[in-house]
Amino acid sequence: MKKLSIMLTSVLLLLSVSACGGNGGNGAGSSAATDAPGSASPDPGTAGKAKIKFYTFKADKPEEPIYQAVQAYNEAQDKVEVEYESLVQNSDSTDFMKKLDILVAGGEVVDVFMTGNEDELLERASRGVVEPLNSFFEQEKITPEDEYSKLLKLEDKVYGILPSSTQWLTVFNKDHLEAAGLSLPEMGWTWDDFRDYAKKLTTPEHYGTYFHTWGEYPNIIAYTEKPHPQLSADLKPIFDDPSFEYFFNLRRAMEKEDKSVEPYADVLASNYHVLQQFFAGNASMLAVPSYAVRAALNQEKFPHEFQSMYAPLPRSVDSKELGMTNISGGGLAMGAKSANKEASYDFIRWMSKESYKFTKEIPSFKGVDGAELINGFFGENTDLIDTASLTKTLFDPNIKMPDTFSVPYGSELKAIVENGFASFILDNRSFDEVKGEMTAEVEKVVQANQK
Repeated sequence: MKKLSIMLTSVLLLLSVSACGGNGGNGAGSSAATDAPGSASPDPGTAGKAKIKFYTFKADKPEEPIYQAVQAYNEAQDKVEVEYESLVQNSDSTDFMKKLDILVAGGEVVDVFMTGNEDELLERASRGVVEPLNSFFEQEKITPEDEYSKLLKLEDKVYGILPSSTQWLTVFNKDHLEAAGLSLPEMGWTWDDFRDYAKKLTTPEHYGTYFHTWGEYPNIIAYTEKPHPQLSADLKPIFDDPSFEYFFNLRRAMEKEDKSVEPYADVLASNYHVLQQFFAGNASMLAVPSYAVRAALNQEKFPHEFQSMYAPLPRSVDSKELGMTNISGGGLAMGAKSANKEASYDFIRWMSKESYKFTKEIPSFKGVDGAELINGFFGENTDLIDTASLTKTLFDPNIKMPDTFSVPYGSELKAIVENGFASFILDNRSFDEVKGEMTAEVEKVVQANQK
């Protein structure tokens, strides 16, 4: 297990103190100062039900889809009662996690909680406050990889299940495609093809594509075709991988030579939403996570009239693999000190298989009919969303991820690449010079997190 960052150490110390400070135990969710986490007896709840608490950053309101899903679970069975605990009302997962950390450090016994992204979950898993789910899968006699498109793992232990998944794809403005005389690309197109499409889609009125400032965009290939986007299995920087120099130079060529993408300096200065330029008609295509699909229905935030069409992400030019993409999402996790672990697992599994019916998000659970789901979600909005190309893209049997691993300091590594690319493109530096700096910075972070 990696060494904890300095920022997290103080919270862990508080956890250790609180864990040693009590003698008795109440039910799950007890926050009494004299109770030791982990010594609590299972709370039978009402009418013989096991009672658990679910901590979330989603609002405690009847119209909130997650709230509706929890109530549906409570009504669907008579063994478990879930108490909905919303710690924030602004859906800010960062603020939520800070408040949850304080509660846990004070002795609160957490049964189930959700996170906004996998880093938030794995950071807590690295502290030992999240229960691995492997034994529960074994007891249920299932192979979780067969059940879900992605699992949140740390050192081969499953710490979280995604109730919904966000899959990277390419979205197109249908009007711009038709005006350029282009058809949708097929599975297996390359990033060289992407560059060619961008050139053909560019007009005096709009760019062919758009690249955002996030750490994925300096090298999307690293997120779709590598086990980790910055590290090898032995935790060495992978910036010698040819995809980094290729993608950095691809970005520079598209901006400086082709003029098919908005200059990075302008993107930084404008502070765009990642989807803003596409829906404004200022960019014809966009490599982006699949939350862009539902955003097409938000006419108040993204007013537009064109239909969005969808295709898989391009592959690297030398890759023989088809369908490689990146799948991500927030997680549902069990607290290590929960006194009702079986009930907590039952709730997590149900939410992973049923909550999409309320949230209208693409589930990580594989046991769904893709066409039926997409038509159910968007069948009344085909003027804005091409459901045929969306179904083909999201549920193509070739879609897959590499065998990935995560580290709890992944957000630090991502920031290093963001800064390195900014220096490369804005200061017109060589890739080798920037590569050396990124390598040194990543090595420092890894070393700081080693025991």
